[in-house]
Amino acid sequence: MNIRRFCYAIGALLAVSANADTLYRSDVMFISDADRQAEIEKLVSIESPSEQQYLTQIALEKPEVFARQLNRARDILLAGGEPSQVSSRLKTEGFYSPDTQSALQAFVLGLHPEDSINASRVMDFVIRMNNPSGAWNYLLEPSIELDDYAGLECAPGKAPTELLGPAEHQYVIQVAHPNMELSLWRFDARQATSYPVATVVETTVEAYRLVDRFGSDVAILNRDDLSMQVPTGDALQCQKVEPSVMRAYQDHRREMILSEKQL
Repeated sequence: MNIRRFCYAIGALLAVSANADTLYRSDVMFISDADRQAEIEKLVSIESPSEQQYLTQIALEKPEVFARQLNRARDILLAGGEPSQVSSRLKTEGFYSPDTQSALQAFVLGLHPEDSINASRVMDFVIRMNNPSGAWNYLLEPSIELDDYAGLECAPGKAPTELLGPAEHQYVIQVAHPNMELSLWRFDARQATSYPVATVVETTVEAYRLVDRFGSDVAILNRDDLSMQVPTGDALQCQKVEPSVMRAYQDHRREMILSEKQL
């Protein structure tokens, strides 16, 4: 099926059933293998990493090991005691600075007593630690409600047409209720997962500024011409796509991958 025929098929599909279940599950904690490796390489290249950067690197490289480290810190916090003694015991587990210990306390307070700390929970802590301003915290709340705001497809130089842009720049912007914050979500067709890659931390009349879960700038999205300036200095040109069409196209991508696996 070529892309033009696919677009016609989507229109018919949406007319029949706008509420069909998607093949994708949403996972705030998911990180793709490519994103994980890119972040590890960036952290490894830092000659004198901060505590936050070092802990992030360990969490990404060895999540199972880091989960055990978090479990020991959780036991210390639950046992309680004099603040100075608790702080000292946390330092023995590798959590030194007041900011890191505060992020750790917020993380532990958010856990149910029966919750186990696994690789997904490790990402929860990494996000909290790397966003001290709380830019990502609303996405970590279990009661958060998200609605599609706009589909967005971007590419270097020229905005793609008919969903022919690179898969890594096909997004849905979602709006949270009741705080109305915006986040940018990407699709991983092989894992059948949609996941947030950035959240808006600053809004002006002209642009949105977005940061990733590691606290790094992702892009400045111009609200007038939909150009996206990335930290490397490069620019992407974007166009809006109906969110339902973008999601239907991602379902199509997922179906193609499933078909290939069955051949």
